Amino acid sequence: MIEHKITVGQSAIYKKEGSIRGSYINSGSNDTSNYLLSTPEVLDIIIEASTKMLDNLLPAGYITVGKYIELSHEQPTLTLTGGTISTILTVTKISGNKIFLDFSCHDEIGLIC
Repeated sequence: MIEHKITVGQSAIYKKEGSIRGSYINSGSNDTSNYLLSTPEVLDIIIEASTKMLDNLLPAGYITVGKYIELSHEQPTLTLTGGTISTILTVTKISGNKIFLDFSCHDEIGLIC
């Protein structure tokens, strides 16, 4: 097992500005649904946040690789006006070379996932 600086209970908050780039695009429509944060973009935000949290705690030359994620995208987020997506990550368990995280994402209105 490699030596790392990751511990159970470690937590981080990652903030990212929302953008139209992360929106679901329905090419046949110009309505508000074209400006909602897509679930794949939510996954990208979580992966980016966990990478930034964990990779600098590993020895040089090592990186984290995601194996499993369970996500329930609860509320829509309008990306037309921007806004900040906050991701809260907490290390809940370490088993060998596996690191388990809990996460939640929020916008200015409330819980996203």
